[in-house]
Amino acid sequence: MNKVTSIQASVILLLCSFTATNDDSFVGIYGVSQSDPSAIELKLNADNTFSHQDFSNPENQIKVQGTWSAKNDVIQLNADNSETSFHDKWKITNEGNSAKSRKGMTFYTLRKL
Repeated sequence: MNKVTSIQASVILLLCSFTATNDDSFVGIYGVSQSDPSAIELKLNADNTFSHQDFSNPENQIKVQGTWSAKNDVIQLNADNSETSFHDKWKITNEGNSAKSRKGMTFYTLRKL
């Protein structure tokens, strides 16, 4: 094996050793219990669209939709035509069963339903 072939084989092996994040593991509905009046819900669809609602403040209810992207275990939400401020960054934890977010001093933990 010559030097060039050896380097090529090493590069191919190195590239194959990295695994991509499986976005399908994030797909689903995360929320609070049905008895919780805040009705906070995050729905991540397989086509990388989402819907999010947060009724914790009755005077400023949030309902947005758009697209999402994932990098490692962090989901970034990009709303369609929304000027509403909302939790747009979520970390998926607990083997894909929880979604956590922090915005200012407000912390959310949603469970996969």
